[in-house]
Amino acid sequence: MLSVEVVLSPLFLDEPKVITKPPFNSIVIDVLRATTSICTAFMNGAKEIIPLQNEAKTYEYKNKGYLLAAERDGIKLPHADLGNSADEFSINRVRGKSIAYFTTNGTKTILRAYSIAEVYLGSFLNIRALADHLIQENKPIVLISSGWKDFPNLEDTICAGAFVQYLLLHGYQCIEDSAYIALDLWEMSNNNLEAIKKLLITRDFTTN
Repeated sequence: MLSVEVVLSPLFLDEPKVITKPPFNSIVIDVLRATTSICTAFMNGAKEIIPLQNEAKTYEYKNKGYLLAAERDGIKLPHADLGNSADEFSINRVRGKSIAYFTTNGTKTILRAYSIAEVYLGSFLNIRALADHLIQENKPIVLISSGWKDFPNLEDTICAGAFVQYLLLHGYQCIEDSAYIALDLWEMSNNNLEAIKKLLITRDFTTN
């Protein structure tokens, strides 16, 4: 049986409390904004992106000549070249560049996930393309929401639910309640996307 599981907080990776047994593929989601910005950067021709574990590493990679994208609590670090808005990862800024990237939640979750599985990055930008690729690999999938400082959040759970819906249409089965929670939240949100968008803009203090 091909299964799909949703981990609502990266905190569950530390034990770990993942039900799915290896080997499986993992999809890390940080809609606001790490995985959205990383997807945008690669679509715009970035050469590579290195996730960083802590702020100290940002100085190290900046001194090595990497283009530095870094934020803490949503605020761009003073020595960074880029913040974490996808709009900043334009073709003119990132094409052909090696980027070092540090964020409050997303990059830490990516590095945590490396300890348990092959890691892919998901966002609303690549649901179908990424899901279709992983379906061909014929392995269980674990969706990992980055959340906010280890707490579950709305946007990552909704995005995970969108992945779940697509995977269920292609033969996957949910094996625990968090996948159904994400799916239900996505299906409810999908009927009122404009209201959800306004809520997320309010929470993110931006318009992009």
